[in-house]
Amino acid sequence: MHTNKGISRREFLPGALAAVAAAKSAWTQTLTAATSRPRPFRLIPLNTGECLLGKNHVLGDPYSDDERVPFTIYAFLADGGPGRRVLIDLGPVGLKYINDMFRRYRFFRDLPGDTDAIRQPHSNVFDWLKRLSLEPADINHIVFTHLHADHHGLTDARDGGAVMRFPRATVHVSRIGWQDNLGKRRDGQWNSYVDYAFADYLLAGEQCGIVRFHDNDEVLSGMDVIHMGGHSPCSQAIRVQTDAGPVVIAGDEIYHYSLFERGILSRLYTTPEQQLAASNKLADLAMDGAILLPCHDPLLSKQYEQSGDAWLRDLAPISRRAARGFKASAKKKLPRSAAEG
Repeated sequence: MHTNKGISRREFLPGALAAVAAAKSAWTQTLTAATSRPRPFRLIPLNTGECLLGKNHVLGDPYSDDERVPFTIYAFLADGGPGRRVLIDLGPVGLKYINDMFRRYRFFRDLPGDTDAIRQPHSNVFDWLKRLSLEPADINHIVFTHLHADHHGLTDARDGGAVMRFPRATVHVSRIGWQDNLGKRRDGQWNSYVDYAFADYLLAGEQCGIVRFHDNDEVLSGMDVIHMGGHSPCSQAIRVQTDAGPVVIAGDEIYHYSLFERGILSRLYTTPEQQLAASNKLADLAMDGAILLPCHDPLLSKQYEQSGDAWLRDLAPISRRAARGFKASAKKKLPRSAAEG
């Protein structure tokens, strides 16, 4: 979520990434025939963490941090069969690193027992894959909604973190956001919200062909990315074709359905205009029939636990109602104190 300065680039990265790129290329060639007739994706929300955050910190004035907002941190598995398995975000993997960061930036209250801290009642993305009878080598693509640390799986800020454990995956990141990150680099130092070592990993990964920077483009048949740029310069929504119809994973442009329905927007954004434009774009997609998925709403995992594979159809009316409420709401003003995270 924030820059980590003073960590030198790891010498192992170029060689290690080149080996991964070669293995991925060979694997991709063997799957061409299997992916010639793509089927809709089965989409599964993976609850990778839960915490409580102050309302003022995430929503701004006139809210108080004495009021708390429950956050669930998700990764999503989009399973289209062999050659078409995609993880959208990774969630936290090493809790100490991410919790220390959240404390440093005062996301949590100073209470006994780490009342607000991120916990993992369902463990992390790797344990989820095991439960689904999958291995990291079964994942073909990783798409990031944005590059804050609670989404990209960093464990200790010393290297690329969890993403390096997926030997056959191509990583997808917004080019607009990446160019913004590069533009803030000075004298070999990153000065952005992207963690230092993770930015080094992405830089080396592009050179090795396993990281792809692009916007408003197809990831593979049935999945595309849509640049948003409201929550952060690299924010993008991911549209996925499922049996329930098109689904749009909204990233942190939308936290909860209930907040979106009331026209309440995030305190963390790039510019007021970009945040409002992104929110309107998502509302338009929902009004056109897409099912929106906010990236921190506890309702997603609850609905999946309750409805199983019917979870998306059950969320469809909630998504439409939230979009209609946002469009109708007069409360679309952004908080005065907002700033990019």
